[in-house]
Amino acid sequence: MMTPFHQLAVLAGLLVLGYGGAVGTKVYRITRADPIPTYRLRHGGSCEVQGVAGVHEETVSAPFTGTDCLVCRWTVEEYRQSGKHSHWKTVDSGVWSRPFVLADDTGRVLVEPDGAEFSLATDDTVRVDGGDTPPHRVQQFIDANDRVDDEDSELDLGVITLSTGNDRRYVEERLDPGDSAYVFGSARANRRPGSGVEGVVAGPPADGTGSRLDALFGPLFLVSDTTEAGVVGRLRRKAVVPMLLGVGLVALGLTPLLP
Repeated sequence: MMTPFHQLAVLAGLLVLGYGGAVGTKVYRITRADPIPTYRLRHGGSCEVQGVAGVHEETVSAPFTGTDCLVCRWTVEEYRQSGKHSHWKTVDSGVWSRPFVLADDTGRVLVEPDGAEFSLATDDTVRVDGGDTPPHRVQQFIDANDRVDDEDSELDLGVITLSTGNDRRYVEERLDPGDSAYVFGSARANRRPGSGVEGVVAGPPADGTGSRLDALFGPLFLVSDTTEAGVVGRLRRKAVVPMLLGVGLVALGLTPLLP
């Protein structure tokens, strides 16, 4: 007879398997088709392109280092400890981006990354020990962000004043001008003649039209700082652990039913 513990293990295992399966479908969709030359984007439809990323009209300044980039996914993590247990907790995160061009040997395409999923490598991590004064740009970010409090706080004990606060990591994952870039999204013809781009890659069409895979799994819009092979490798690693963990939890939950 299955106890509540075993039922919970099965439920948790199925949820984790579902997550791993969702990542696995992205791998399938990416690997079933090859990247196409940019000049073919004028035909529209679902597409994947790869090349070198470049500036369209302007860049965005990364929050912690000030690096001029095209996309920056940033994260603020704080070290939390309770008894023998400790972990890095995400305090806040976000994505700053600008439209950019992607060029290959056949031409250039404009990428509008709003609403995309991003697969980016970590470029910079600024670590600040609890009680220390953060670098100037990090302090500017804290002052302008209501969701991130000041870590350079003090505890007044009367006789002495102690600096307090938890250790933090300020992480930037960026797509910089000149980086390799891979985009899986929806193409449309360029409506601005003379702009020097063959087409536009963005999120799914507003009218809900798309491929059969879009209808089955939902639209896929992904931007990365690597090649198709690099994206597939990252997603496979991201899927394998949940799949193994899910199978293990389900097996654990079903042990009372075994002869």
